[in-house]
Amino acid sequence: MIKKYFAALLLMMSMMAPAYAQSIDSMVTLQQELKERLVQLSTADPADKLFFEDVLRRKNDKIRADIELQLQDNPSVKGLDEVVRSEMTLMGNLLKLSHQDLVELTKAVRKAKGEEKDDLEFAAQKRLGIMDVYYEEAFKTLSWGETLNIDFTKEKTAILKELTNRADLLSNIIHYLESQKSDIAKRMQYASAEKKDLLTQNATSLTERISLMIASLEVTTALMEQNNIDITEYKQLIFSVTGDINSDVLDISVAYGLTEEWVTRFKDWAVENAPSIIVKLIIFAVILWITNFLSRLAKSAIKRSVSHSKMKFSKLMQEFFVSMGSKFVMMIGILIALSQIGINLGPLLTGFGVAGVVIGFALKDTLSNFASGMMILIYRPFDVGDLVDIGGIVGKVNRMNLVSTTIKTVDNQNLIFPNNKIWGDVIKNVTIETERRVDMVFGIGYQDDIEKAKAIFTDILESHPAVLKTPEPMVKLHTLNESSVDFIVRPWVKTDDYWDVYWEVTETVKKRLDAEGVSIPFPQRDLHIYKHEA
Repeated sequence: MIKKYFAALLLMMSMMAPAYAQSIDSMVTLQQELKERLVQLSTADPADKLFFEDVLRRKNDKIRADIELQLQDNPSVKGLDEVVRSEMTLMGNLLKLSHQDLVELTKAVRKAKGEEKDDLEFAAQKRLGIMDVYYEEAFKTLSWGETLNIDFTKEKTAILKELTNRADLLSNIIHYLESQKSDIAKRMQYASAEKKDLLTQNATSLTERISLMIASLEVTTALMEQNNIDITEYKQLIFSVTGDINSDVLDISVAYGLTEEWVTRFKDWAVENAPSIIVKLIIFAVILWITNFLSRLAKSAIKRSVSHSKMKFSKLMQEFFVSMGSKFVMMIGILIALSQIGINLGPLLTGFGVAGVVIGFALKDTLSNFASGMMILIYRPFDVGDLVDIGGIVGKVNRMNLVSTTIKTVDNQNLIFPNNKIWGDVIKNVTIETERRVDMVFGIGYQDDIEKAKAIFTDILESHPAVLKTPEPMVKLHTLNESSVDFIVRPWVKTDDYWDVYWEVTETVKKRLDAEGVSIPFPQRDLHIYKHEA
């Protein structure tokens, strides 16, 4: 058992121990094998090249990892400089073979068509990505040479020259692809639906190729910048194509170059398009002027129509139709005017839809008021000029719209109510009916004659000119109160005569009861005192 325990412990310790680089001899042996594989790769059939190259790269990655470890542990070990020299030679050969392969693929792409062309383009783009890796590894190898004091001046000069040529080639390809993409955009304006689908696919393919070229150009320019080569022109191109804002834009030379390029483009565009722009602006202004005239004409016609309609629209309904009609005409005119100056209305309307959703969330309370205003518009619980009691506030409706209602109180205050507050509360419309009942209560003393008082109340109502004969007024003994006998007096009147009748009848009742000797009691209590004798 003890032996097994120690064996397991030793196994765990060996697994936890740090990894060490292979010996120099092992690396040299593996590099010799890679040289043979490189020869095999250069003479292999095109269909097998990617396989052989993948094997070579994986084995070389192992050597590179071992070199890194050796440089960290013991950079002065004998033979390491020769291993790094061999690695630099290998990277140069791999770049040379990749360049040849890329040239052959480019020639084949020009001759191919259809799916074969797509496959070849994909292979060429993949080769560009592999070369990006090789260039990064080559510069890493150069840094190893500096650590080991190896003179790689010749190799570095050659690689920097290749990078400059590569950056120039990539930028030219990007410019060419951008021009093709621009041509497709122009053709899209006049193409049929079927052609548009094909052109859209081509534009998508071009966009993907441009993105890959930009990625390679970014790797290339990053390596060039590390070696103090001016890459301002390429940074400007990357920014103008991608629009990505990064620290490069803060570079004064890049920012100046971009500004100068934009100014030049704007001048050329202005000179070329100025006449047509002026004509379009004139047409735009004329259409807006005509639209404004038609909007006012529509507003006037709709206002006359709804005000004389047999359907007796409410004031709010009339204002709604007038406002919506004129705004609809104006909106149609603006859209027509925008289309005349070359603005595509499809994306614009889509943008309005998205903006409407955002604004809807932001203005949910206002939309709630609008919805309540629509309910008031449909059900018409009151109209402008009606006397209403809303939330305990009594007043005349002064103005109405779909968001709020203005009420003028009896003491001449203007109160603005949000429509959702009105629709969510009890609405009492005082003037909606043409006739109203006036409810009054009068009390007489317990010692007074009930029939006499009743006759007085009835005579007062019958003699008042504003009291309606039908429905008949009501005079009834109502309550035997603590201090009085109460009568209810309820005449019917025209709504406009309500307060006049109320005040006049009340005054007349007081005068008649006094004249007839009928008392109007006030609350009183009898106090009985009993004397207690001791």
